[in-house]
Amino acid sequence: MTYIEWLRIRNCLKVLAIILVILVALAVVLRVSVARYMSPAQWVHHIALDPGTHESNVTLPDGTKRMILDNPGEQMHALIDDHGSAGTHIEVTEPSSRAHKEKSNVSVGSIHVVESRHGTMTTTIIDTNGAVPMLYYMAIADIFALIVATILAAPLAREINGHLELTLTKPISRLRYALGAIGVDVVGILAASVMTVAAFYLCQLLFETPRLDFSGVNTRAILMGIACPLAWYAMLCAATTWLPRAYGALLGLIPLGLLFVGLLTLVPASNVVALFVHDVAWVISRFDPLTYVSVATPNSEGSMDYSGANFGFRISMEALFFVGYGALALWRWQRVEA
Repeated sequence: MTYIEWLRIRNCLKVLAIILVILVALAVVLRVSVARYMSPAQWVHHIALDPGTHESNVTLPDGTKRMILDNPGEQMHALIDDHGSAGTHIEVTEPSSRAHKEKSNVSVGSIHVVESRHGTMTTTIIDTNGAVPMLYYMAIADIFALIVATILAAPLAREINGHLELTLTKPISRLRYALGAIGVDVVGILAASVMTVAAFYLCQLLFETPRLDFSGVNTRAILMGIACPLAWYAMLCAATTWLPRAYGALLGLIPLGLLFVGLLTLVPASNVVALFVHDVAWVISRFDPLTYVSVATPNSEGSMDYSGANFGFRISMEALFFVGYGALALWRWQRVEA
């Protein structure tokens, strides 16, 4: 059974590898075709082509190459510091009528943009090669890990539905037999996450050298990114073990059903019926591992805020689901009759 499960994982990861290779290939095409238009430096350098713009270049004592662009007629002043592999610092001051109307603070990958308005003038500061929050990578990796977990989440049901007579003749306890299959699947799910992170790191590497940030909320994102797919796998494993003849349908219907339940929890309590639907859906959603996953968003200072209260409780629930649902699957497996 363990060998068969390894074969399933090999085939699943082979398909995932093909998908990731295609994504990397698309990133290569993007890099070759349009990357030069996506550079913040290029966005500023086009100003030098405007009539009336004066350009001067100096080298600072620390070796930084500085370009200064002035256009008195347009009331524009740009300062570009090239730090080499450490990135580029850009400051652009221009009339607010030519810039955005509101103050903004945006982080995209390693590029951090801060725009502030002072009277009739707006200053835009762009820093490249900043730290990339690891939570971005884990958010993408979790999508693929959840898909792989769903595909693999019926090892015991597959044995019950077709191979049970042969399985029960193996000179090994049922518990050890099942733990071996589940352990192999766990390795496969974690491997899918690692492969996804590596592929998207390579994609970003085509454009820049990213510096990954593992501190603060990113550490919690990594822990949740590992725990959530495993808890999801255990839930589906328990469901398919109890209803082995319908395991294929369960693997497709349970995710859709839980998505529908999640939408029902958003129903406003405008009347008694709506309140009843909301409350029932809310109770059911408490048994869904995805319910305990929260998000992190940029704050006004450019760092990440974790909007989920009590991370310890959430990660504990994921661990409890993995153990609890896994125990239900094992309990049912030990009592199944050939």
